[in-house]
Amino acid sequence: MCYEKMKEECPYCFEKLNNCVCHFNTCYVCKKLVPDSLAYEYRGAICCEECFDEGTKKRDFERQEIMTEEQHKLKPLEGLSFGDSVIGRANREIMKPQIEIARKESGRIKSYENRK
Repeated sequence: MCYEKMKEECPYCFEKLNNCVCHFNTCYVCKKLVPDSLAYEYRGAICCEECFDEGTKKRDFERQEIMTEEQHKLKPLEGLSFGDSVIGRANREIMKPQIEIARKESGRIKSYENRK
């Protein structure tokens, strides 16, 4: 580490940067670094104080879109029986493609939940 950098202090804990233990997150809206002590979390999204209201609106909108997509995927299966009866087995056979589509988790849900 460069000597000039070692002399700098963290603006939050006032320790030298090489001794700083602050943990930083990236704001969901403006993408700037925010220390844990100044971050706000809403439904898994971390925002700075200035962007919190916009971040909650953006996160709610994203969540609503995902819920609508999932409802659209499940619509063809609504009200059908899939039990061990003759009708259930026939429904499983006939609706096999739709069942497979409904089982798959979309990449959009993974990104919403911050998973890989």
